[in-house]
Amino acid sequence: MRLLDKIKARLKDRTRRRLSTDLRAIGLNAQTMERGQPEEGISGGLMGASLGLIAIQNSPIKWINLLEHPASRYASATFTNVYVVPDSRVRSGGYLELRSARRRTASVYGRVIDIDWTANFVGTRVVVNPDEEWDEDMEERLLDRINNDTTLKTNLIRLNEDITVRSVPNFWCWAISSGSYQESGYSYEHKKLAPSREQWDCFEVIAWHLVEASAAGKPSKDKDSEAEESHEASPVSNEEPPETESPEEPSEQNS
Repeated sequence: MRLLDKIKARLKDRTRRRLSTDLRAIGLNAQTMERGQPEEGISGGLMGASLGLIAIQNSPIKWINLLEHPASRYASATFTNVYVVPDSRVRSGGYLELRSARRRTASVYGRVIDIDWTANFVGTRVVVNPDEEWDEDMEERLLDRINNDTTLKTNLIRLNEDITVRSVPNFWCWAISSGSYQESGYSYEHKKLAPSREQWDCFEVIAWHLVEASAAGKPSKDKDSEAEESHEASPVSNEEPPETESPEEPSEQNS
């Protein structure tokens, strides 16, 4: 059994190396990481065993966690890529989940004409520590940004993508996931695990929306505080200094 486990581990690691090679083929700086990283627990709410992380350089998506869904009697093993976006402003009071839903001309077989993003907060907003409280304005900013991005919607419709985004409070990050990628066992004939360049660009745009919508509230708060401080200091700065007699005036009068 130990020999069989070693063979399975090598085959699984080979699957991750194939994914890393496919990612480099579309122009990404991707490197496999050592096994046993704590971030392997980031699943975005999906069930599956992690095959390890792949680090991405120069992108808001820092890691890709490759999840394996075991084979069953009627289907071979499937794999899902979870795209991890670190964000220190993710709060631990609960988690926020966003989903893309296709809007069709008819209920089932109609043509897709638009994509609607919906948000669902799971958990409690009442927390003991005020720093852990969720920013509801951030949720509105995020939905406003992502629903008004017509280019992203057009690309997702053309690529036939359904996206799920979930905050992961334990790791202070967001997890982006799409459909599962299925291959026939661990044979060499397999479906490409990596996304296409167009799909990756869509995931990266979503990641930028997450980071920028989360960070948008902080600069505005700093500006407001600076405005308040300048408003409070303005009466002091506008006070006229007391009049003082110059030493030359008495001499002129005496003359």
